[in-house]
Amino acid sequence: MRGIEVTKKLIFWLILTAILLWAGVFSLPDNRLHLVFCDVGQGDAILITYRQTQILVDGGPNNKVLGCLADNIPFWDRTLEMVILTHPEADHFSGLIDVIKRYNVKQFVVNSIIPESTGLPSEAPPAGGAKLGFWKFYQVVLDEKVNIYSPQAGDQLKIGPIELLVLWPKEKLGNQELWLGKLNETSIVLQLSFGNFDALLTGDIDFDVEKQVNLSRQRGEIEVLKIAHHGSKYSTGEEFLKKIKPQLAVISVGKNSFGHPTKEVIEKLRDLDIKILRTDQEGEIKIVSDGKNWYTTK
Repeated sequence: MRGIEVTKKLIFWLILTAILLWAGVFSLPDNRLHLVFCDVGQGDAILITYRQTQILVDGGPNNKVLGCLADNIPFWDRTLEMVILTHPEADHFSGLIDVIKRYNVKQFVVNSIIPESTGLPSEAPPAGGAKLGFWKFYQVVLDEKVNIYSPQAGDQLKIGPIELLVLWPKEKLGNQELWLGKLNETSIVLQLSFGNFDALLTGDIDFDVEKQVNLSRQRGEIEVLKIAHHGSKYSTGEEFLKKIKPQLAVISVGKNSFGHPTKEVIEKLRDLDIKILRTDQEGEIKIVSDGKNWYTTK
């Protein structure tokens, strides 16, 4: 009987080992770029992966982003090469609190948060609301001692074949911008390039910023446009769309009281024959490219 029990245990462990090995094989990264618009509700969280390189742009309003990371990053990989916060609003930074605690973040790219000194600002934190949530996020960044970089237009952030060209803001922004109430206007705008594939990530910019963004820095056609501000009627102007001529527009949006995405934005996209995908309808949206061709996948 004891021999049978030993045999059963041996078979169990052999099967378990085989399952883990196959899981590891299927988790191995390929040689393609994967651009994932995470389904985090009313907020933004965009994961860019290539082989062992992962870049996260924004973290959404909650910790749903962790599920997106777990589904799209090999289980043994607990390092994010770069995390970018386009601007400090709760629907973009809140999910990053748990991300920074769980993952080793090598580089943090952000505007309007961290002063040059290593301590907290001299003024007391606000009593509550979104700014108090930001204060918690701020402290986590400091506690984890993440390397911090503030970009400006013209900067190139490059990791392997992934290139991120900064199109906005015009100049580096300091901590004082945080409390001025003009957060959307400070959004970091990025052009992602991988070979001949390009995507434009726009944060929450509005019409005014769209007119100021120097699109002459744009390299080649834009295949994918991340619609700004979840489809707000104050963003995504017709002139802006005609300049960049995207093939696909992705709207990161969830249940909300703002009417996002607005019919004005949807109609402009349809009038220009731009394909639309929405996270509130499709769930997680994945785009894969080999640098020449690209396609969407579930």
